[in-house]
Amino acid sequence: MIRLAYHDHHPEFPALANAMANLLRRNNIDLELMELPYEQWAQGAVENIDIWLGTINFPVPETWHVGAWLLGSPLMCRSICGRDHDMLHHWHNQWRSGDMSSEHLSWQVVHSGWLQPLFHHWMRLKGPANAQGIHLNNLGWFDFRSTWFEPEEQ
Repeated sequence: MIRLAYHDHHPEFPALANAMANLLRRNNIDLELMELPYEQWAQGAVENIDIWLGTINFPVPETWHVGAWLLGSPLMCRSICGRDHDMLHHWHNQWRSGDMSSEHLSWQVVHSGWLQPLFHHWMRLKGPANAQGIHLNNLGWFDFRSTWFEPEEQ
């Protein structure tokens, strides 16, 4: 039995999780699916989860954002080093001091087996020339709250 948790704010997660369950079932492996409220998922608040399915978007440039996400997100802090708090503290100190880049930190986490990126998308939004603040939020959705239009010159 493997337990997989995903948050309820992404329409593709149930389909992806069910496809994974069907594939594993063919090999006599049961996958228990847990759809959690986003806040509970983001905190990593449920015990005994084997796989956390999620998504993240990084604004360009990505150099700083990846390290901040890995070392600042409660779910990531609970998951990326097997709850070895000394290792997490060491990584955090190295990253903050500039002795470890975000790229190397993500390499460490992926190659240690704690994170498995599945997909990579380059998403860009294009709008009218006078549109300002156009960007995607961390769930990959257009954030209407931050967009505004400069008045056209007459």
